Amino acid sequence: MLRRALAALTLVALAGGAASAAGMLVPTDTSLPPLALKHHRVAIDVRDGTSVTTIEQVYRNHTDRPLEATYLFPVPDGAVVIEFQLLVNGKLQKGEVLERDKAEQIYTEIVRRMRDPGIVDWVGKNVFRARIFPVPPRGDQKLVIKYTQILPFLDGTYKIAYPLKTSAQAAKTLEDMTLTVNVAQSVPIRTVYSPSHRVSVGRKDEYHATVGFEGEKVVLDEDFLLYVGMSKKDVGMSLLTYHPPGEAGYFLLMAAPKAVFDTDEIQGKAITFVLDTSGSMTGTKLEQAKRALLYSLKRLGHDDRFNVIRFSSDVESFQPGLVSASAANIEAAKRFVDGFEAAGGTAIDDALQAALSAKVGGNDPHLVLFLTDGRPTVGETEESAILKRAAALNGAHGARVFALGIGEDLNTHLLDQLAAEHGGTSAYVAPGEDMDAEIAALYNQIAFPVLTDIELQIPKVKTYAVLPGSLPDIFRGGQLLVVGRYRDDGDSLIRLSGRMGGEERRFDYEGTFPKATLGDNEFIAALWAHRQVGVLLDQIRLRGETPELREEVVQLAKKFGIVTPYTSYLVVEDGVTGGAPPPPMTVPRPERAPRFDARPRGASAEPEPAAAPPGDLDEEAAERVVVETAKATSGSKRDGSGTAGGAFSAKSGKEAVDAAKAVRHMKEKDRATSDVRGVKYVAGRVFTFRGDRWVDESATGGLEEVAVAPYSAAWMKLASEIAWLRDAFALGENVTVRVGRYKVVVRAGGEATLDAAKVQRIKASR
Repeated sequence: MLRRALAALTLVALAGGAASAAGMLVPTDTSLPPLALKHHRVAIDVRDGTSVTTIEQVYRNHTDRPLEATYLFPVPDGAVVIEFQLLVNGKLQKGEVLERDKAEQIYTEIVRRMRDPGIVDWVGKNVFRARIFPVPPRGDQKLVIKYTQILPFLDGTYKIAYPLKTSAQAAKTLEDMTLTVNVAQSVPIRTVYSPSHRVSVGRKDEYHATVGFEGEKVVLDEDFLLYVGMSKKDVGMSLLTYHPPGEAGYFLLMAAPKAVFDTDEIQGKAITFVLDTSGSMTGTKLEQAKRALLYSLKRLGHDDRFNVIRFSSDVESFQPGLVSASAANIEAAKRFVDGFEAAGGTAIDDALQAALSAKVGGNDPHLVLFLTDGRPTVGETEESAILKRAAALNGAHGARVFALGIGEDLNTHLLDQLAAEHGGTSAYVAPGEDMDAEIAALYNQIAFPVLTDIELQIPKVKTYAVLPGSLPDIFRGGQLLVVGRYRDDGDSLIRLSGRMGGEERRFDYEGTFPKATLGDNEFIAALWAHRQVGVLLDQIRLRGETPELREEVVQLAKKFGIVTPYTSYLVVEDGVTGGAPPPPMTVPRPERAPRFDARPRGASAEPEPAAAPPGDLDEEAAERVVVETAKATSGSKRDGSGTAGGAFSAKSGKEAVDAAKAVRHMKEKDRATSDVRGVKYVAGRVFTFRGDRWVDESATGGLEEVAVAPYSAAWMKLASEIAWLRDAFALGENVTVRVGRYKVVVRAGGEATLDAAKVQRIKASR
């Protein structure tokens, strides 16, 4: 009876998620797992490069008896624990920091007891330890730990990291997980970027930023990373690089304008609103579109110019040309919009001709916001002819076209190419979605252009495959992310030029592109690969397949574990019979909430929830579409010889809209999240799950095999001596990984010990 009760209690604790991320509370009773984490709240205060991190954790004792337990917390490199708060029966408990040698003994015991390879990542760290008794039965234990550290700093950018993932089977909070970073700097803050989580960013002025993430029952499967760049220039830039041995390097460049502008510093714009009023817009669609258009008209700045064009079978303009955004003109435009009725066909070509022929004059950027729910049915209806006519007309004017497709009965190829060829973006609103909020959100994103006609130069380093190929304008509150490859190493001038406030501006920075090294920032390679695959798939989707495009997609998909219409076999790996890895678990993201921004033009940004682009899919939905599209594609084979047909190449319908959204998601991916079950990109190489083990795809050829038992002294020694190997070992108990000329195989029955000379030979073979 007692055994059965203990087993049941163990299952309850595991269901909540054993807490091993950023600390664990381990019962002395070895039959029990670490206690479940009820909530996890983190506050990181950063001031001029020094951070103080305060962690509040509450653990749940699911048993009916008081427990004695040990709290263990892996202290980050360079950090010093300055406070520990734990009250037990009214008494303040004390803790101690154990140095690495003593800490390693504890790690070894915990790893073997829990049989959790994920904890191998703790190797090489100091550990904070505190004894706790009693943890009340069916009760909670709260503790607070605080540490300080000097943040890593390179080329004007601070790196802020907080460990959330240390277990192979990711923990999950029973309730909330909250992480807040408050940054205060004496130098103006420019770039703020998290490659790991979708975060909110609030800026009350140039010198302060608040970054937040919050969720309920959050899966702690990924460490939190944040990069904060500083600069005294009006546009700041941060550069991150990753250069694995044996191949070209990767770089990520971030550029962002200052947070606060005077009214006369933000350039006025010319904007043309083009709205489809064909018969299919009858009812709710037209009413929502009209409300959003009226909202946008109210938000025009005093030095903006505008026009409104309505089209169905015919085309009607509010005015013959652009007019000033005076109160009288805006009121007249509102009356014009109020009179719209849905009737007739869809003269897309004629409407584009009217919008793109506007005479702008001066240096103001011209933005065209084009909304339609259909395909061209009146006048010119041939897709290629419409695009050719638009290119010829817009070549001299350079308008940016932002296309918003409403519903599913439309030509996604036409809208996507139209936006891509004219410096804008395309988005889609599904039936039933709040269309007026989506349109307003899109307008808010493009309302205040800060830097336009952007060019990037890196003269002393050979760069290639730079994405995006044509740099978009930077708008207030926005940030430019550029990823690419480089072959030469060394220092180089980085020059960003464009128009700001109607004047030509140039911003020069110095950047270092290092030689090959297994350093941090591995995520940049996966980020670049996803974006590159998105660009290639978009070319195939819109213009047709070629052997060269298909081959490049397949190579990148195999290397980085990306599901595409050519590699749907990655969705479920061949030969998986038992012990398959769990489905990928992504951290819940805050719901997307387009915000009706009522701030005046010069105001600073208030904290706001992170938002996906209007009409975009969230992270999980986009990945699901990619997988389903891949499954639906005919002829996908392991050698990549299949074709991308079916739903992927459709122009119209739900499948076409979903494919367009999924490809856009890949092209604009800003976080290095996993796409697919059974494939992981770890330590610069791809691991696939075959049979019962994770296999390094590079572990081929005449390699000398070294088999080690999981959790053994040999396993721990290799992890201790070869730091990057910990990430591979953390995948599970059965792993095959190449280390130079050796193939290290982790399996039951492997060697329990390795002599020091053998370990050093393996280490040196890299």
